[in-house]
This record gives sequence, structure tokens and C-alpha cells, in this order.
Amino acid sequence: MRRFLLWFVPLFVGALVVAPVVAYAVDAQGGHRVERNVTIAGIPVGGSDRSELEATIAAYERTLRDEPAVFVVDGTRMVLDPEAVDLRIDTAAIVDTAMSARRSGSVVRDFFQWLASFREPYDIDASVTVDEEALAGILAEWSREVLDEPAHDGDIVVSGADIEPEYPRPGSVIDVDAALPLVEAALATADREAVVLPIGRSSPSLTAADVDAAVERAEALSAGPLFLRSGDAEYVLTPGELASALVTEVKADPPRLEVRYDPDRLAELVAPMLPRVETDPVDATFSFDEEAQRVDVVPSIPGMTIDFDRLPAVVEDAVVAGTVAQVPLIAGLEAAFTTEMAEAMGPITKVSEFTTYYPCCQSRVTNIHLLADEIDDQIVWPGETFSINETAGKRTTAEGYVRAGAIIDGRVQCCDSIVNVGGGTSQFATTFYNAVFFGCYEDVEHQPHSLYFSRYPYGREATLGWPKPDVIFRNDSDAIVYIDTSYTATSVTVAFWGNNGGRVCTAESKGRGTVTTTRVITYPDGTVKREDFTWSYRRPKPKPTTTTTTTTIGGTSSTSTTTISTTTSSSTTTSTTSPSTTTTTTAATTTTTTTAATTTTTTTAATTTTTTAP
Repeated sequence: MRRFLLWFVPLFVGALVVAPVVAYAVDAQGGHRVERNVTIAGIPVGGSDRSELEATIAAYERTLRDEPAVFVVDGTRMVLDPEAVDLRIDTAAIVDTAMSARRSGSVVRDFFQWLASFREPYDIDASVTVDEEALAGILAEWSREVLDEPAHDGDIVVSGADIEPEYPRPGSVIDVDAALPLVEAALATADREAVVLPIGRSSPSLTAADVDAAVERAEALSAGPLFLRSGDAEYVLTPGELASALVTEVKADPPRLEVRYDPDRLAELVAPMLPRVETDPVDATFSFDEEAQRVDVVPSIPGMTIDFDRLPAVVEDAVVAGTVAQVPLIAGLEAAFTTEMAEAMGPITKVSEFTTYYPCCQSRVTNIHLLADEIDDQIVWPGETFSINETAGKRTTAEGYVRAGAIIDGRVQCCDSIVNVGGGTSQFATTFYNAVFFGCYEDVEHQPHSLYFSRYPYGREATLGWPKPDVIFRNDSDAIVYIDTSYTATSVTVAFWGNNGGRVCTAESKGRGTVTTTRVITYPDGTVKREDFTWSYRRPKPKPTTTTTTTTIGGTSSTSTTTISTTTSSSTTTSTTSPSTTTTTTAATTTTTTTAATTTTTTTAATTTTTTAP
């Protein structure tokens, strides 16, 4: 037994010593949490991490702000809304205090603090702050409402345009300096009881002379009427309106009663001017400098409105000087598309340009030039779709378009059809389409001619009619496309200015009659995309021929004229492009019958519907 005790007792004592040390070491691993038995304003927060602690304090702050506080002033209960004095808890400071509680940095001291945490709470005050200026104003108001003989520093009384003095007098007042800590202590706890506020005697800081000086200034500031002007807009403030905008404030150094205009009241008085003074913002845009050959940003212009912060000083200067007040303006609403947004689209450079040629001085050249003028300077915004027909409208003689050759019944004819008005504008359409093609913008709609003309790239051209065919593309870039058109007596050019993201386009062509054109788009990262479209051209339909026959019978001659068209069997030619288009032509049929000297010719005309202008 003795031997057992000799080894058991030291072992037991050692265990009693080691066990707490081990437990403390384990607890110490949780250094990012609050120690055991720590409270804030009586709320247990032990074991909380920083974010949980912040949430607990925020919830407690909401409780303090939502619960009114009751104070007693000379026997009268007064209720204070904590939000009226902007009650706040310094959350960061309290969190830091809680996280460092029972942690001194000394292992020995912290070990004994840890032992104490099992039996002794560690409470942290949730001190609050308030807006002392707002609280002083509330206490002064309570003094005037409750106390029989409240102290008064003096003021002015405005009645219409009349201004009277209210002279200073001594009296009772809530002792603000003594009341402040009492109010803060009462607001710092959720278990609130009514607190009696101390009352003292106060002598006014102002004299009757100070009030008289304030009356004199108020009368000067309400002398009128005052004329306000902004551009063509004019408004008048009467003396009574000027007086109604006056406010006073007691100043301590030196003691005086300051008189000034209330900006909010002046804003109400001049509000009727706003519709005539305010201007809407103007978006930024782009313009083309022909001489410098560049696209410039035209800056945005913010909307303008009355500067109500400067208005009181402007009104005061004008009233004192007896002059007209020029209403101060300030930038108001920002433009929806600002200068900065426009500049962010840059650099705006020439993305593509294409030129086609024609002989000088033909009637079709007039139409080409006119359509180029209508499309010039157009801006296509990111994501927008642009249509030549929608932009320029129908080609009419009223707009100056003239008759010129057009494809009618499978061949170029002029100039008896309404289709001939605007003939030749397909040359502009082809030039425009190639600017789209090499600018790497999305081809929404185009249709080549049914007949091939050597002045155009084979298979890479477009015709134009009303309302179809049309040339339409979509700006699939993040910048604008600025369309610049120009022409000479023998050529027309379309240039696209923008920023297509660095895409480069080239063309490949294969086949005759039926031709496949490929647009090869190379992206900045080296990716290549190929777009194929196929078109089949038709042969021109022959022009009808005229034959004159003279027959003599019994000395009498008769002459007959027969118009004969070369016939082909009825056929249909279908060509496909992107988007697909189908054209159907039925050939003419001619039957000739001759009896003796009489020749009879019957012709059935071909039927072809065409609205294109070559």
C-alpha cells in the first residue's frame, strides 16, 4: 500500500497541474474568438468570432435606436427619439476591446486570466455617441416649451414684410453641459428609466443692441422687389417673400445674431423659374473632319439647372446693391452618352474604303451622287442595323432622281418605266456593300444583280430597288461606324470609320456563271472565320428585232412590219445568296402564219418582274 501511495500521489498531483495547462493550451488555439465569459452591455459574446461580434453589436445598436428615451424637465416628461440625435455605437472599438479581453501577451498572466474566466465575467460597456449640436437644439426647445421663465438670447420676428425685434432676457434653462453625459448614459442601455435633467439659470449672450442690428440687416435683406434673370427668363421676389426666406443663428465669437437667407426656402420661391431655366443634357456625338480626314468626338453637354447653394449669396449681393440678380447655374443631369464614353470607343480610324468607277456625265451619275449625299455622315451605333432604303427612302423625281437604265424584262432598258427613276443607284449599293464586306461587319441582307456588269467585282456586288432589294448590315462592334461618302465625276467612294476590334477581311472567289464568294475574317488572336455565299448570273435577254415585208399582187404593193423576238423554251433560273432570293423569268413566245401575200404575226410577251437599277 505504501509503495502504491508513493507512486500514485505524485502522479495525481502532477495530473492536477498538467490537466489545466493542457486545457489552457487547447483553448489558446482559438485566439481568433472572444474569450469565455465576456459580455458587452450584459450580452454574452464568449466564443464569437469577429464577424459574429459585429453582427451582435449591430443588432444591439438597432435596439437602442428603436427604443425612445424618457427624460424629466421640471416635472414634465419629455420623450427623445434616439435617431433624432443620430445615436451611434463605435463598433470597431468595441470589437477590438472584446477580441483582446483576457489577453495581455504574457503567458503566465493569460493563464490565470483563463482560470478566472470560469468564475468571473468580463463586461464591456457599449458606449454611444450622439450629435451634440442636435441634442443641444432639442434641449433648448424643451426649455422654451416647459420652463415658466425660459432664458432667451433674442431674435427677430417676421410677419409678412414687417420685421420686429424680440429682445434677450435671463431665465431658466436646461444645463446642457451637465445633461449631456446623463443623456448618453441613458441611451447606452436598453433597460431605460426616466432621467431627470438638471435646470440652471442663464443670462443671454446677446444685448438689445445686437438684436437691433439684426433687425436692421433683416430689413435690408428684405428690401425689394428683387428681379432675377437667366437669359430670357425673368422672375420677381416681393419683399414679403424675401423676408420669409430669412433665418437667424446666435454666434458666440463675437456675440451676434446672424441673419441670412435659407437656401431651401429660396429654392421654393424660385421653383417656378426652373422650367424656363433648366436645359436638357446633350449626348456626345461624332463629326468628320474632311480636311484632316479624321473622326472627332463632339463633347457631351450636361443639363443646366439653378445652383441653389450659390443662390443666397447672389440674391444678397443683388438686394444690397439694388441690381438685377443673374440666376447662378450649375451642371445638372449628365448626358446619357458622355464624352468619356465616346472616347472609350476609340481609336476611331478608317476601317474600310471602296471605290467604283463610271463614265462621266451620264444621267445615272446624278442618281449615284444624290444617294451618296443622303447616306453621307450617317452614324451606326453598336448593335444597330443600317438599311440604305430605310435611311434614304424611295427614289422619286420630287427628290431630284432622274430616269436612267434599269434591268427590266431580263435586259437593261430606259426609260419608259417607273423603275427607271433612280437607275444607276445600284452602283452606290455595290460600293457600300464592299465597304461592309471589307470592314468585317455583319452582312444582314444584300442581293447581286441578275446580270453581271463588268464595272463590279464578280459575285461581290449588290443591286438596289424599292422596297427590295436592299443593302443592310449590323454594327457588331463596340464602337460606332461613321459612314463617309464622296464622289467625283467618274467615281464614288464609301469609307467606314470605326473600331472593329482588329478584325481583317479578305475575299476569295471561285466559279463563273455560278460564283461562290468567300469572306475570310481574321481575328486579332489568329482565329479565322470563313463566310461563303453563292450567286448565279443569267445571260441578258436579246433585244427584239423588226422585219419589214413588201408584197406585190396585181400591180398593187402592200407593206407589213413584223416584230420578232428570238424565242427560247420557257425556263426558270434560281440563284441563291445570303439571304436567299429567287428570280423567275418566262421567255416570250412568237408564232408567225403566212397565207398568200398576207403575213400575220402574233406575239406573247415575256413576263418578268424586275425593280433593279444597274
